[in-house]
Amino acid sequence: METELKYTIADRALIEEIFNDDQVRRYKDENTEVLIPMNAVFYDTPDYKLQRAGFAFRIRREGDENVATLKWGGTTSEGMHKRQELNITLDDEEARHPAISIFGQDEVGGELERLIGDEPLEALMEIQYLRRQVRLDTGKSISELSADEGFVRANGGETPICEMEIELYSGDEEDMRALGDEIASKYDLKPENTSKFKRGLSLLFNEKSI
Repeated sequence: METELKYTIADRALIEEIFNDDQVRRYKDENTEVLIPMNAVFYDTPDYKLQRAGFAFRIRREGDENVATLKWGGTTSEGMHKRQELNITLDDEEARHPAISIFGQDEVGGELERLIGDEPLEALMEIQYLRRQVRLDTGKSISELSADEGFVRANGGETPICEMEIELYSGDEEDMRALGDEIASKYDLKPENTSKFKRGLSLLFNEKSI
């Protein structure tokens, strides 16, 4: 289960302020702060079988690593996103040939293989951004604070990304929620209920329907 908070950042200059905030500095592990270029492509069949079944399938280049991700189900409320997630690391050859069979050893992956059959997968959208992230440990929860700047591109359109995320790794969810809300209140960040994937779908289906 993935559990994370999302907030819109209206002014990119706030990112530096957030990462140097006294409270963030108190909790952060200095050795974990990194900048990671992310390039994600989401895939589906020509008739959107995955989307119709409530699944999102992406392959993302995370720095020097390829990660295939399957997401489904879950809820979203006041910036809190909860959903099922399955991740598998790929080599470069596997990343060039996206296939649901990547998840074949998992029960859900097997069900999707039967659903899709031999249908090819096509790229739906591309999402590129630079992620600044650091691990936070409050003593009650361990989470990852990240700021993403980039764009979502689909169907000839493009929309910008500038947002903060706090993803829970372990511990008390309410503690993570309180930390996120305190940072958001201090820097006037608004809860973001629309994922990057859904923003891409809005672009994609502007001229298409399923």
